[in-house]
Amino acid sequence: MSLRQRWWLLGSLVTSLLLAVAFYALQQHRMQTHVIANAATQREFALAEEALAERAKVAASLLAESLVNPIYFFDLQRIGEVLGGALNHDDIGYVLLIDRDGRILHDGRDNIAQFGQLPDDEFATAAAAVTRPTVFVTEHFVEVAHPITLGDQRIATLRLALKRGDTLAAPLTAAVVMPPWLDALLLASVIAGFVGLLGYGDRRFVTPQLRTDARLQQLARVHAGAAIDVDPNTALARVEQRLVGFERELQQLGGIDALTGLPNRIALRQRIDEAIEQAQAVEDGELALLFIDLDDFKRINDTLGHDVGDEILATVARRFSDVLHSEHPGEQGFIARFGGDEFVLLMSGRDARRRAGEIAELLLSSLRIPLNIADQLLHVSASIGITSFPEDAADASRLIKNGDIAMYLAKVQGRNCTRYFTNYLTRLAEDRLAIEQDLREAIDHDELKLHYQPIIDFDSGHIHGAEALLRWHHPSRGLISTALFVGIAEDVGLIDALGDFALRTACETAVRWPRSAGRAPFVSVNVSVKQLRDHRFPARVAQVLADTGLAPELLHLELTESSLLDGESGAIIALETLHGIGVKLWLDDFGTGFSGLNHLRRVPVSGVKIDRSFVTDLLTDRHDVALTSAIIAMARSLDITVVAEGVESAALAEVLEQLDCPYGQGYWFGEPTHSEKLVELIIAQRYGDRSQTNVVPIS
Repeated sequence: MSLRQRWWLLGSLVTSLLLAVAFYALQQHRMQTHVIANAATQREFALAEEALAERAKVAASLLAESLVNPIYFFDLQRIGEVLGGALNHDDIGYVLLIDRDGRILHDGRDNIAQFGQLPDDEFATAAAAVTRPTVFVTEHFVEVAHPITLGDQRIATLRLALKRGDTLAAPLTAAVVMPPWLDALLLASVIAGFVGLLGYGDRRFVTPQLRTDARLQQLARVHAGAAIDVDPNTALARVEQRLVGFERELQQLGGIDALTGLPNRIALRQRIDEAIEQAQAVEDGELALLFIDLDDFKRINDTLGHDVGDEILATVARRFSDVLHSEHPGEQGFIARFGGDEFVLLMSGRDARRRAGEIAELLLSSLRIPLNIADQLLHVSASIGITSFPEDAADASRLIKNGDIAMYLAKVQGRNCTRYFTNYLTRLAEDRLAIEQDLREAIDHDELKLHYQPIIDFDSGHIHGAEALLRWHHPSRGLISTALFVGIAEDVGLIDALGDFALRTACETAVRWPRSAGRAPFVSVNVSVKQLRDHRFPARVAQVLADTGLAPELLHLELTESSLLDGESGAIIALETLHGIGVKLWLDDFGTGFSGLNHLRRVPVSGVKIDRSFVTDLLTDRHDVALTSAIIAMARSLDITVVAEGVESAALAEVLEQLDCPYGQGYWFGEPTHSEKLVELIIAQRYGDRSQTNVVPIS
């Protein structure tokens, strides 16, 4: 074998050996690099997810506070506003409100597509049973399940999920992990170096060796340079930078409301906490909180558009700020936008509770001046609830919740007013919640009944028809006031179920009544404003009539003047549709509302019922006699029917007969009774027995 052959054979063996060594060194370096990268990445992920979980807890806590009263009053519109606002944030994956039965009450969408469904995810059961805020982590989300309570009772559970970032550690990993193409380049360089060494080895031995050394040093420098960033301190520094970013984002959330320029809810919470600490540090330290909610703002927003709604909120915020800082420059107050159409004013110092009442009146007065927005004058009012520290609450959460409860009381008692929180309100709210739950069960178990109060024809003494009245005899509470449970039904969204039950049951019953004085008695059913606002209501009435076979003219629907004011155009369209299919429409409590004569002109009314407040004093008040006589005369001239309510004595019945009132209703003629008893009265009158009624026709 020649020297050249031996040289190349030796070179090949040496080259193979060096390649194996280089490959082994690269693999060892890659393994060490991955260990460092994975450790840093896992550390970063752990810290980032911890920060993400804290953000989710804060967001869920804030939403839960805003949802207590809307859930209690089953205000789906307000619930939708709160949850929908949360969904507008890009980092929120989903939000679900779960009721006490574990079903979805709201999902933040306009159509509430998942309403009434049972969540089917892996955490559904556990999330519905949590007693404190609990974090659940999935591949794509970090979720917090937050229980919502009123007093000691859980009323719902909020599930809020933030999206997990799937590229969180990408920059760090790219910095510390050597890319595969660099491995290949290094190996190729080794091969090329040794091939060059062998090529020149025939002529020179020292120079190729020196060149080989230089090449290896160069490779080592390249190799070392790729791992410059493989430094745990650098990795942790990047993690800290990310956490600082998270913290900054949280702080921005606690800043200023972009629309109104007022502090927002998080800033308010911080201020309340600080104010409580300051009040506790001094003798007789006192705080007062005013919870302010604009009345019927959603209807304005939906009718005129969100741009107008935003301008209203900004204008109201300026007026409230002017009241606090201009009219009372020395007042120690802090006003914030709590969310939606809600504002909160915090006052501190001696006698804060009393001063809060004075400020509340000034706030209401500031809204009595119309708002000039979009070239139109708009009238806005507000309801205000006032609570104080330490008299009513010892912490910020309870203080806000009490103010919210007092505000809802102001709305229930007429709006555009102020109400103070008392401990009685908490007991009342808890009792009302219990009645609400019992009412749901009563509807499901057919505990509600209809009684019928006869309406008498003064001329003949016969029963002309009857008004259907809901009755609920509670197993332990006894007879529940109709006004109470119907009011609760309207607040919590059960009025449709009650209304449908009353309508269908009344029609099914009336179609079986015997004829009285040659004609079939009618049945009248009360209709709420919320039913009139539903565009599907006329179709439901028509379907019930078709199902039961009751003639449309034998169904009288009673509505109040206030329901026309509240529903306005939508209500009038519904009433015109009902009139078109033959249903009779009556105005109840006529004379007690606004614009009664205007309603007679605009609405296809078949009759009016004179309110009992006029009838009761007919024997002693000549003004009531004049008003009642005028209503009867007006009805005759318009060719509509009149019924006098509240006829409780023979003397009242006699006066009404003398005033030519055609029909009467009241306990003098008969108390509300079940249908079987009413049928007995009709049959008795058919055979001339009027002993069971107190009507004797005037000859």
